[in-house]
Amino acid sequence: MKFRYAFDPLCVAACLLYAGNRWLVETVYKSPFLHEHFDDLLLIPAALPIVLGLQRWLGLRTHDRPPTAPEIFGHLALWSFVSEVLGPLIFPFSVGDILDVGAYALGALLAGLWWNRRSLADSLKNALRPSPTAQFDRLARHYDWMEMLLAGSKLERCRNAFWNEIPSLQNALLVGEGHGKFLAPLLARNPEARVTCVDASARMLEVTRKRLLRAALPLERVEFVRAELPAWNPPRSCYDLVATHFFLDCFPREQLAAVINSLGKAARPGACWLVSDFQIPEAGLKRLRARIIHWLMYAFFRVATRLPASALVSPQPYLARSGFVRVRHVEFDWGLLCAELWKRA
Repeated sequence: MKFRYAFDPLCVAACLLYAGNRWLVETVYKSPFLHEHFDDLLLIPAALPIVLGLQRWLGLRTHDRPPTAPEIFGHLALWSFVSEVLGPLIFPFSVGDILDVGAYALGALLAGLWWNRRSLADSLKNALRPSPTAQFDRLARHYDWMEMLLAGSKLERCRNAFWNEIPSLQNALLVGEGHGKFLAPLLARNPEARVTCVDASARMLEVTRKRLLRAALPLERVEFVRAELPAWNPPRSCYDLVATHFFLDCFPREQLAAVINSLGKAARPGACWLVSDFQIPEAGLKRLRARIIHWLMYAFFRVATRLPASALVSPQPYLARSGFVRVRHVEFDWGLLCAELWKRA
């Protein structure tokens, strides 16, 4: 979109509003806002396009795009300094006012949003458009404190609900393990077990490695696999434990069926499958609360990671179809969270 400089509609409107307020409205109405701050709101919308047009004519500006953030806030800083700091030092009748700077800034912000509305709308659409796989790299370093701040120890209790019911392990498969909070105690409790840890995020896997190093746990017993599901094909009938903690809720229905089918084939006869996840209670305030939390959760992760899922899909029918039988079901936090132990018949 080509910027029209002094003929930009916002610039023309701001100049007309300034003139009308200065020579018509102020003479009739004695409002402090109209006399002191209304004109300040119009400074950037009215003056910046004219200044940028002059810069373009002189060759100092090399494009005709709408005003950029550095241009807007650079001029805002310059004019605020000249008007509210330098002016009072030079002219005795001039007085600096921090509220004037606030009005300049608000006008600059609103004008910047208007001038760049199309590119901002396109960026928002791209952020909200789901990706085939979630992109958790940007959250990897923050996931620990986010979990502690938002959920305390609730997710941890879900992951650790069935330690006493898991038999000794030889090979375990942890998918979507993320920051390694289940892997570390698994290695400590099963000194002979070998673990395949799968995650689509390279940074999440690096966070997990560092957690194991801090706990002095053997990295040689862990195979780290950076892979996306359902594209990754695990070895068949290899694992006596599959664990998917807060992972299956990342997939829409069609992908979830493929993920569970693929992971189910990797489990040995008699293998256990641990599932920790969110759920929707059946009725009442618990259900309403869960609906609100789920909506907020999916909205955040769709923006932050381009999560492909937009709503929770129960994995239970797909686990049963893959030959697993639910042995235990425990709920936490008013039924918002659940931990389940499934076993292959």
